[in-house]
Amino acid sequence: MSTTDASRPAAGRFYRKELVALLDHCARVPLTLLLAPAGAGKSTLLSQWQAGAEPRAVVSLNLRPVDDDPVRFLRRFAEQTRAVVPAFDTSWFMPFDVAELPPSSIADALFDALEQVSEPLFIVFDDFQHIRSPETLSVISTLLDQPPADVHLIIASRTQPSFDVSRLRLDDAVVEIGAADLKIRREEVTALNEGLGGTGLDEDELAHLLTITEGWMAGVKIALLAAMRSGMQTLQDFDASQPELMEYFGHAVLKGLPDTARTLFMQSSLLDSFNAEMCDQVLHSDRAARLIEELTSRELFLMPVPGKPGWYRYHALLKDFLRARVAIDMPDCIAPIHRRATRYFVRQQNFRQAVWHAKRAGDDTLFIHCLEQAFDYWLREGYTAHILDWAETLPDSVILSRDELSAPLISTLTLSRRFFRARYYLDALKEAPRSGDAAWGNHARVIDFLEMHLQLFQHDTDFMEGANLSLLMESSGHRDIRAFSLAMVAYYHLQHGRLESALAFSCQARDVLLRLGHHFTAGYAGLITALANHQLGHIGEAVAFINEHFHGTSRDCPTWSLWATGMVVVLYDQNRLEEAQQLCEDLLPMVSSASATEVISTVYLTLSRLQHLQGKQKPSERMLEKLLGILQLGNYQRFVNMAVLEMMRQAFTTGHWARLDAVAERFDLAGWVADNATRTPATYSQSWERKGLAAAYWLIANGRLAEAEAVLQRLLAVVKAAGIMTRASIIEANLLVITGKGLSASEQAKRVDELVTRYGLLNINRSVFDEAPGLASLMQRLWGSGALMLPDFYTELFPSVFDAAPANDPLAVDPDSVLTPKELEIFELLQSGLSNAHISEKTGTSVTTTKWHLKNIYSKLGVSSRTEAVLRAAPR
Repeated sequence: MSTTDASRPAAGRFYRKELVALLDHCARVPLTLLLAPAGAGKSTLLSQWQAGAEPRAVVSLNLRPVDDDPVRFLRRFAEQTRAVVPAFDTSWFMPFDVAELPPSSIADALFDALEQVSEPLFIVFDDFQHIRSPETLSVISTLLDQPPADVHLIIASRTQPSFDVSRLRLDDAVVEIGAADLKIRREEVTALNEGLGGTGLDEDELAHLLTITEGWMAGVKIALLAAMRSGMQTLQDFDASQPELMEYFGHAVLKGLPDTARTLFMQSSLLDSFNAEMCDQVLHSDRAARLIEELTSRELFLMPVPGKPGWYRYHALLKDFLRARVAIDMPDCIAPIHRRATRYFVRQQNFRQAVWHAKRAGDDTLFIHCLEQAFDYWLREGYTAHILDWAETLPDSVILSRDELSAPLISTLTLSRRFFRARYYLDALKEAPRSGDAAWGNHARVIDFLEMHLQLFQHDTDFMEGANLSLLMESSGHRDIRAFSLAMVAYYHLQHGRLESALAFSCQARDVLLRLGHHFTAGYAGLITALANHQLGHIGEAVAFINEHFHGTSRDCPTWSLWATGMVVVLYDQNRLEEAQQLCEDLLPMVSSASATEVISTVYLTLSRLQHLQGKQKPSERMLEKLLGILQLGNYQRFVNMAVLEMMRQAFTTGHWARLDAVAERFDLAGWVADNATRTPATYSQSWERKGLAAAYWLIANGRLAEAEAVLQRLLAVVKAAGIMTRASIIEANLLVITGKGLSASEQAKRVDELVTRYGLLNINRSVFDEAPGLASLMQRLWGSGALMLPDFYTELFPSVFDAAPANDPLAVDPDSVLTPKELEIFELLQSGLSNAHISEKTGTSVTTTKWHLKNIYSKLGVSSRTEAVLRAAPR
């Protein structure tokens, strides 16, 4: 197949209508530019536009290199125009004398001739890259400075025309269609394949074809024709080694390039992307900027890298073709270029590229040294996936022989909760031989740290139970190990509710880690600082700290997920639920078994709660079960109990008593109550507190209010002693709801005022309303009746709570005194968590009658919904 054939698709219209419509827009502007590489489909698009149903006068010239002569070019143009538009009078324009006239005079004569044409005229110059004559370009440029009213010029070219169109761009007088616009789509590939007579393509074949060709039409056609000849398997194996592609690139790309540009063109293909500075350093060029400018002007599949001005890359197929040619034509340059590229990217701290080039340089010493630097950098910045990927390519003997490889890998495996693999490498490292006392001393300190690191993350709150933390810090002689140890101790104190200590150690750790360049662990220490402030009730400080770092961190930075996790807490507490959900959904694909457990737990729990608020019960339950599955990887009882608390809360607030009892039995809440009936732990435990609140829900739902109150009082005493104000506010709000039920409105308002005074109004937030069921309706009723005064900004922050007060006091209503026997029977079944259909089945009434009874029940109790009816009346 000839290269000309490759650039022309089969018959049949498969171009998108919007592209043809875009060309139709050229009737409104003087100039339309189609700029794209060879084979992109410019000529096909022009042909289909010209073949459209709308009649139009089109002068079309398919240009060739010989047309670069101005006399020949203008003569062909005049003859073609006269053939299409008889009104074009050549007496006004004599192209035979152009050699004797200045371009401005020729342009004036051409303008006068075109002015005589009374109907719209479209002039199409295809393959305009062949026109380089200054005289011809000057004529067209002058003509465009003051174009005839009804003349519209369309130029299709592989290169940018050498005349200025900036004024036309400023005046919106030019339509530009580029390579990106011409990329072929799935449906167009299918149509092209049918036009060629090929068999049907499945989704995998289509996806692979579009990926490897990047939507380049000529490449797609060559691949389809090869598949017709050799079978569909050819599509899976399609690459730049196809003879047709090699012929095409050789003819359309390399042919005609000057030697200097050709050398740069081929050697730069060894780089995934490049700019002029890099080419000068790595390719030993001294004029790369000018050569790159020339290559880009020729539209030789040189594509700008998005977000990196001045950087370029080659089309994937062309890059493979050029690399193959370099291996044949100049093999001796390959290894030196890769070595220089390695050093260049190390200086740039682009270690993904540095390691890639070091591997291809064929120098094992360079490769291992580069990998050691990369592992250190990736661990500091949080790019743990890169460490895991490259570690898979190395033999264990190489990893274990170098602490610079083994230590970052074991730390990464630990942080990723791949505890068994971390233990395997750590035990093997302990047995690995080291020469020299100094080397062994450093090696021993590294092993001690890695052991503590693994124990902390694998055993969570059981880590170092009763350990001497001062001794830990004193034994951390190496500065990096000491910095990590500071963060570990901060996290340990946070786990055990020693918030002031967590705050002090995390601030110190963050300062040291930042100075040492450990940015990811510094971010983690910062998150500990924010969480400690948040739990201490320093809401303003926590919110300001999280906001500053969240908005100041790029999304592609690994620490973004840490700050985004903190931001989820902030948004949710502030009742900005849509923003919190969007951020959770952004985080969800990013958090995995390689993320910190705090991050995973926060995202899953928050998203589950949001789904529950939207009435999506099943997705909410699935989210919690998935979280429990993830937590099985380690000893994460405190996170498990967070999930248990959320399960109980959801069942309690919806009156789903069967599920509530099932969760209570599954996690032995009765056993917790029995074990803690008279015992209060000496120190705070997050796990103990969360499970205790879940047990309190269970007791309240079963009408065991005295026991629930006793449990809450014990929880409150421990939480207050630890200074954890956020949890104390939630527990005290639950106590207020169950103990204030029989009080007068004024006494209830007094207790709410005391709660607000004690913790601060901003600390009575969305989480408190959620985890203290009944508080929102109590405050709403007191506010609506005027018994409770609240500032406008606060009531506006929670519109779903402070919308309107109920007509009467549901807490004061006794269902036995206001409901008929039938209504009381239905209400008792409602409290059992039965649906309307099941209630109808139990009572022998129709669903419609049941709904009518429920409406009367709600009215008598002074509530507006099923949930309110369950929560406001006495427990079963």
